[in-house]
Amino acid sequence: MDLQAVAATGWGYVEHSYIGEWELRAAGGHTSRANCALPIGDSGMTLPESLNAVRHWFEERGLPGRVQTVEGSSLDQAIAALGYRETEGAALRRSAPLRPALEILRASANDARIAELTKELPADYFTVYRRGLGIPEFQTILTTGDAEIAFAVVRGDNGEALSVGRVAIDKATGHAGIAALATSEHARRRGLARIVLRDLLAFSAEHGAENTYLEVEEQNVPALALYDSLGFTTAHRYHTRLL
Repeated sequence: MDLQAVAATGWGYVEHSYIGEWELRAAGGHTSRANCALPIGDSGMTLPESLNAVRHWFEERGLPGRVQTVEGSSLDQAIAALGYRETEGAALRRSAPLRPALEILRASANDARIAELTKELPADYFTVYRRGLGIPEFQTILTTGDAEIAFAVVRGDNGEALSVGRVAIDKATGHAGIAALATSEHARRRGLARIVLRDLLAFSAEHGAENTYLEVEEQNVPALALYDSLGFTTAHRYHTRLL
């Protein structure tokens, strides 16, 4: 299973286009995943021609050209060999069988609390995620994509959003992509992220998902420890190459 192709269905954009089987996405420069070319298949052109076309498409939108590549892949090395050596946005893409992870969460998360699940983006989601920066581009990124999307919010007794998360289920492959996880600073270390993950994975299992994946920065040690405990392993490291 090409996890890069699966993950492409789980993150949104404001506009997109295609060069053969390369998907080009733009969202005003907000997040590298929503502002890059995703080389999932054959572009129908030589690599230099493809990169020139990508660069031109982004230049028309006032954005730098970017191509997301799996670090060390043959394509990544070929682009670097053409002189495009600068990279940014490195992260790990990790995956796990869904049901074992869900059972661990059911055994370890507070079963007296549940997350509020909705298909629509909650109005106060950005009071937690992106520290309130709920600009229109971010709202569009979270609500678009080629997957079934749901959101989870754990609330305090006063209704305040404390911890949030998003899942995008790729029906074709049975993969549930977890993203946009965040917990308010004053509510951390209370196990709320486990509740969000548990209820998003339970929702995903009910909708046919068998595997789950997420993306995390290597510097996020607490998150890596949590994901390790749930059985996540690293499929690959990816970054975007600047053109």
